[in-house]
Amino acid sequence: MAELLQIEQTMFPKAHKEAYRRLCEQRDDIPLFLQAWWLDAVTEPDNKQWQVLLSTNKKGEIEGALPFVFGKKFGMYFAVTPQLTQYTGIWQRKPDMNIQKDLIRQLEALHLSFFEVRFMPEYTNWLPFYWSGYKQQTRYTYRIEDTSDLQNVISGFDSAKKKHLKHIESNGLQADFTMSAEDFYELQCLQLKGRKDTNVLSNQLVTHLVQTARKRDSGEIICIKDREGNINAASFVVWDNRSAYNLITAIHPDFRSSGASTMMIMEALKICNIRHLAWDFEGSMIENVEHNNRQFGAVQQPYFEIFKYSPMIQFAQLFMKVK
Repeated sequence: MAELLQIEQTMFPKAHKEAYRRLCEQRDDIPLFLQAWWLDAVTEPDNKQWQVLLSTNKKGEIEGALPFVFGKKFGMYFAVTPQLTQYTGIWQRKPDMNIQKDLIRQLEALHLSFFEVRFMPEYTNWLPFYWSGYKQQTRYTYRIEDTSDLQNVISGFDSAKKKHLKHIESNGLQADFTMSAEDFYELQCLQLKGRKDTNVLSNQLVTHLVQTARKRDSGEIICIKDREGNINAASFVVWDNRSAYNLITAIHPDFRSSGASTMMIMEALKICNIRHLAWDFEGSMIENVEHNNRQFGAVQQPYFEIFKYSPMIQFAQLFMKVK
């Protein structure tokens, strides 16, 4: 840990991180997942570290930034997208290949063994990375861009989702926004246990992120209860000034078919409508999840996962495939 800290201090001057924090406070066009406070919230609870590379002009003004989680494992240094973060990638004051080239030059100087970062959908020109030996995998999210007319949005729903909406009232489902971060985490664990899924996030991470987002008016838990007060499902939704994102969804194993999941999306769309935001399902490459997102009339949108592995990592991957 001490060695990693020393390397971080050499590779990433503290002044750069502080300059980036000030930039985030000054500008309203830096997306949620690239905000310094967000990066703090998704790394500090698990004792991880995020760093940022900066591209500046002759006046010392920041023209571009590339934040990521930086760490060391098995003697190898890596840079990745943080947990619970859909995208990071490059922020640019204006599109400029020279800014990208400068950031990639700094990235290459780190001599990483492993770089794997998901970029925002708005980032469409990854040629500078390609020229530097990086590769990309196209991934997909699903979005509803215009939420100004909810009736129009509903008209785009699949017949199955429209049917769910009719059952919501008859099932006595109601939305509640007072669920604690701790109770939400317990519901998530209950859902994963029902699926026999061991990929459980830490309690500290989830509760800290929920509490921080709430304090900043950048997120809320949408909890759906029935007339008996049973919690059917809950969703943690976050937003910036352009989009809201379906970050974590937890459905009680006993109420999977109650229509609560559809009601959660409707409540999220109401938030988008009030705040004049687009809705991002936060995508999935899983077939049944993709199908569910499309049933809400959402439009597919590609984004890039850009990566580069050292020869040792590539050999290890090949060995595992052969084995």
